[in-house]
Amino acid sequence: MDIIACIKTVPDASQLDTLKIDAAQKEIEKDGLIFKINEWDEYVLETAARVKEKQGGTFTAITAGPQGWDENLRRALAMTADRAIRIDEDLTTAEPSVVARVLANIIEGLPYDLILFGAQSEDFNSGQLGCMVAEMLGIPHATMIVELEAGEKTIQVKRELEAGAFENYTLELPALLTIQTGINQPRYLSVSAIRRSMKTELQIVSLDQIDASPMEKTPMVKLEKLELPPQGKRAEIITGSPDESAEKLAKIIKNAGIL
Repeated sequence: MDIIACIKTVPDASQLDTLKIDAAQKEIEKDGLIFKINEWDEYVLETAARVKEKQGGTFTAITAGPQGWDENLRRALAMTADRAIRIDEDLTTAEPSVVARVLANIIEGLPYDLILFGAQSEDFNSGQLGCMVAEMLGIPHATMIVELEAGEKTIQVKRELEAGAFENYTLELPALLTIQTGINQPRYLSVSAIRRSMKTELQIVSLDQIDASPMEKTPMVKLEKLELPPQGKRAEIITGSPDESAEKLAKIIKNAGIL
């Protein structure tokens, strides 16, 4: 089975209190930020590795971004990926349809039976990208996958719905899935696996090398302005003895009209 895992690098959420919008109000200021692999994509890589280990075949990891993001491709290689491709363009804030067209053009030139995306990304949370790529490739897809069992020609999946409900599907291969967190436990990477990953050459592709017309690279939605959400009310810390704290809390509840 030929597996493709598409992953993304995002700002570390622990630094969100220092997040700033750039002067053009189109993007965040990235200087000084720490970046990491998108949380959902950790489960994507583990899923790809497990399917490969069980079914055999190949495992290719794809990402888009600058050279500094090669670390996450090395992570994929350490998790049994055979090949790692980086599109040398920062598409972090690009409109999803543009990113989907770029990825679809790359994937079309590769062998694939199963394509995996994270259910969403930590930065924009749109949850659109995987579905768009599947439609562009003309293959079946299912989202929010929490269980899967791959066969030779089909794959059985369980997808998460609202309020604790689930759906079960059987999809014909090739197919695309978006993976939900908790589907597995991502493995610990040993030092030896990381060292082995450093010996594999990454394939770097520029947008000019991708077979996509200028129209295909034109966004369907235009970003007018990026801004931080308005700051809400801050939490109030109640201090003092138990009796004093209880009295203050009772007064707050009464003033709020709860009692």
